[in-house]
Amino acid sequence: MTSTFHVRRIVCIFLGLCFIYIGVQIARTHFGYTYIDDSDREARLKYISSMIQASPDETWRKLAAGGQACRHPYLEVNNPDIMKFIKDLGPIKCSDEQDWVEMDGSTARITSTARKKYGDIECGFTDIFRDSDHATHDGVTTQTHTEYHLEESDFVKVNCISSKGYTWHSVLAGIRHDQDVLDRTGWDKLPHDALRLNVLMFGFDSLSHNMFIRKMPQSYKFLTENLNAIELHGYNIVGDGTPQALIPILTGKIELELPETRKRMGDKASYVNVYPFLWKEYQSSGYVTAYMEDCPSIGTFTYRLKGFSDPPTDHYMRTYYVAAAPEFSKHKKYCMGSIPRHKIMMNYISHFFKVYKSKPKFMFGFHGELSHDSYNDVGAADGDLLEMMKSLHREGHLNNTVFIIMSDHGHRFADIRNTDQGKQEERLPMFAFVFPPWFSNKYREAVENFKRNSVRLTTPFDINPTLRNVLHFEGAGRGNIRSRSISLFKEIPLERTCSDAYVEAHWCACLDWQEVSLEDKTVKKAAETFVDFLNKFTSERRHLCSPLHLEHVQWAARLVPNHNLLHFRKNADLDGFVPDLSAKTRHSHEIYQLKVSTEPGNGLFEVSMRYNIQEDSFTIRIEDVSRINRYGSAASCLSSADHHLSKYCYCKLRQPNEH
Repeated sequence: MTSTFHVRRIVCIFLGLCFIYIGVQIARTHFGYTYIDDSDREARLKYISSMIQASPDETWRKLAAGGQACRHPYLEVNNPDIMKFIKDLGPIKCSDEQDWVEMDGSTARITSTARKKYGDIECGFTDIFRDSDHATHDGVTTQTHTEYHLEESDFVKVNCISSKGYTWHSVLAGIRHDQDVLDRTGWDKLPHDALRLNVLMFGFDSLSHNMFIRKMPQSYKFLTENLNAIELHGYNIVGDGTPQALIPILTGKIELELPETRKRMGDKASYVNVYPFLWKEYQSSGYVTAYMEDCPSIGTFTYRLKGFSDPPTDHYMRTYYVAAAPEFSKHKKYCMGSIPRHKIMMNYISHFFKVYKSKPKFMFGFHGELSHDSYNDVGAADGDLLEMMKSLHREGHLNNTVFIIMSDHGHRFADIRNTDQGKQEERLPMFAFVFPPWFSNKYREAVENFKRNSVRLTTPFDINPTLRNVLHFEGAGRGNIRSRSISLFKEIPLERTCSDAYVEAHWCACLDWQEVSLEDKTVKKAAETFVDFLNKFTSERRHLCSPLHLEHVQWAARLVPNHNLLHFRKNADLDGFVPDLSAKTRHSHEIYQLKVSTEPGNGLFEVSMRYNIQEDSFTIRIEDVSRINRYGSAASCLSSADHHLSKYCYCKLRQPNEH
């Protein structure tokens, strides 16, 4: 009886799998898309290459005839379609009660103001130590009535009591006195061909170039007028999200070209320490290194990836945020005691530069709390960013530092992104370089190239060799158009296009999109194909996730090759100014981009799809899908192991208070 039951069960499972397989094949045939398994890294890389190579760039270069092949759109800062969303929310108002303890470099000091107000104060300082990227433990506690010197950890829990019975507590961050690091680092240890500059990169999540100008006007004015920053107006993203921006900057590669590090791959995944991070080379070349990032719940290398098994840099601020985050709810919004939380990171920069004033430094900070979910809140940091830059300038730190203000991409989850200009701005984030005044005289040609490149197509891939050149300067000259990574000290060729720079069509701000009627039969098929694709993606959790249905196609466009591109045959004159447009070239692929709403759950998505005209079929990747409205608790039935499905799942069983 038992054996018969098991046989029947096995047969049922086998038949079920067969039906699923047949269904998928029918769906592929009927809806005409190619599903690429997200564990097949080689297939995904090949697909990216095919998408990039599909762009008809050679013709664009010929048509440019000595001009710039990639021309970015003019995006008006005060465009009414954008400005209607912009609000001035004012400064962040924290506690009027001043912190009892202040950090200064490696020293935490009980303030005279607190002692004057509350009498004698005794504070217990408890070192915080890292267990992993997700856990910490406390060290010993030292009691003092004056000050505490950081030696074992950068971070301490502080609990104080006054002689009058009042109490105060907080979690503080400074830079410990680490003799091993001090002994290992030094300007005399740098490579002979180094530019002898500190590197300070400070970024905000989700901040386009234009939005930085709108929301950080004081900082922008100081950057451009006082520090003579070189802005990269043509800096183009190469993927969706923060890792796709930072990984090429910090490693020179895309995620698919690196060892597997995704959490959901289980034992197949390595910790991201395996990546060839820039800071490793700086560290081995005599630099002291630091990496700062707030919002530990959505960390660049810990949300979807496995994180670091060991601290990646000499000073690693994630430990602070893991320990301090549970305390944040006890304070006013965006505050830790009497100071805004974004200043904690800015102050950490000041501590770093004070403690290692005479040492070469590489520091990368990335702030997300204010800007990740709001393009208005970040304006509250303008005055503090301005003061940080003024302080660095006033104290002479910028005399031997390349200072970089940047972002990963523009805003992605807001109404502003639904406008034509908002879509373009997402692809054009803030990126600006500040060099010391003497640098322009000593490396005149390199700086002139930098200025030329400020209006040409640049990408995260170019930042990596630029920063490597700080360690090993390779001179100026002209960049190789066949290389996707070109140091900005070299001239970016005028004829460079997105495919040269390894930018897929749907991310390329150079492209001209033509709006298509929503009644177009190809648009309808594209929308149906896309919804079927989403259902296939969540099919492994069909018992939890409802099948999605197409509600409405809100917008559709296709990348149509320029008329002259299709008809260009050759130059009609010897100088290359007049094209012969007698050819009748037919193109085989188009890129469609749709904005689609689905039910149940009122999901709103943007998708880019490659359309094969001859086969009347589409190819879609999950990386080319963006959820552009909030999904809240819609996917609350999924476990943390399935977080990669959360944007696309609407739970069948939902609580009454979930909408």
